[in-house]
Amino acid sequence: MTFFDLLNTASNGLEAQRERMEIVSKNIANSSTPGYKRQIPVFGQKAANPFSIVMARQLGIKEENLMDFLNGNEVGRGIAVSQVLEDQTPGAKVHIPGHPKADANGDVEMSNVDTLTEMVEMMYAVRNYKANLSIVEMAKAAAKETLTIGKPGG
Repeated sequence: MTFFDLLNTASNGLEAQRERMEIVSKNIANSSTPGYKRQIPVFGQKAANPFSIVMARQLGIKEENLMDFLNGNEVGRGIAVSQVLEDQTPGAKVHIPGHPKADANGDVEMSNVDTLTEMVEMMYAVRNYKANLSIVEMAKAAAKETLTIGKPGG
């Protein structure tokens, strides 16, 4: 595994967990919205370019030259939120006659979001985000240490 593979893996994890946190935040924000259905992130294989390709483009390096530099190592695509499902569990019915979303009996279906479940989801996402961030920090420290090899006092 190359340095770029490591950064690619960690950056994919950071991105996926950030998106997961956004979905959970949206769920919590809409927990009192009548008729809102909980959104559930589904993780799958990432289809976008690896970190090394993105970096090469930013630095103006031709992708072919960078891949030559990496000796043709295959870089995993990583993880991403591949789709967002809508939880079809019905929400609680509340009797509110005259509400725009009320049925013929005057009942309104409330959101099916359980804020406690969403807070636990958020905790998992934050922990996973921190784990990926620590990988980036370790890679950065290893790269700095590598640069000091051969220097006097290094």
